[in-house]
Amino acid sequence: MNELDNMLDASPEMAIPPLVRYCKSRKEAGDRIQVELYRPDTAGGLSRTQLVIRRWEQDEEQEPHAVEWDDALNAGLVDLGIKAIQLEQEAERFALAIRAALRKVERRYGDGYLNSVLIDLIDDSELSKGDEIADVRKHIHANPPERNGSYQACRDLIANEIGGRAVELRDKLGYKPEEIKAVMTKAIAIYLDERFSVSSRRYFGLL
Repeated sequence: MNELDNMLDASPEMAIPPLVRYCKSRKEAGDRIQVELYRPDTAGGLSRTQLVIRRWEQDEEQEPHAVEWDDALNAGLVDLGIKAIQLEQEAERFALAIRAALRKVERRYGDGYLNSVLIDLIDDSELSKGDEIADVRKHIHANPPERNGSYQACRDLIANEIGGRAVELRDKLGYKPEEIKAVMTKAIAIYLDERFSVSSRRYFGLL
């Protein structure tokens, strides 16, 4: 039998990315594991990202392991309760998680409609009153969404996907309410910045 044939009898853990399985085994052995994001300082936004696995064995730091960002890998690490090295990094990480979560909304409703409903939802939120989101929002233009039969379903799905990330911060990673608010506020601001090319436009002198 070849590798595909063997998969028919594989354990459930074989569906987990190999690096997540490794981190799970090391965590169970007592290692401390955190993640760090590395992004070159360019106008490219969130697209070029490395996820660096940092591990301490008996309080001695081991050689870091860097891989290209992968949504499934990150989701697996979140499920294991592995945090970023600091809240600032957690916000960047969850901006990418929001991007991944909202792709399904984009596929269902289209890019333009997602933009319109997303901004409508953000503007109605108390989070939009904070400086981080407000500083990005003032450079974003989105047409008001058509309030047809799809509007509420689209809005609910966006809210559910973003809210799901807040639940992960609470239930998977064990953050306190004030930490969750800080991470989600910054994560949404980073996501909006990338989605609407705010920093890129500023970089090229268009703002």
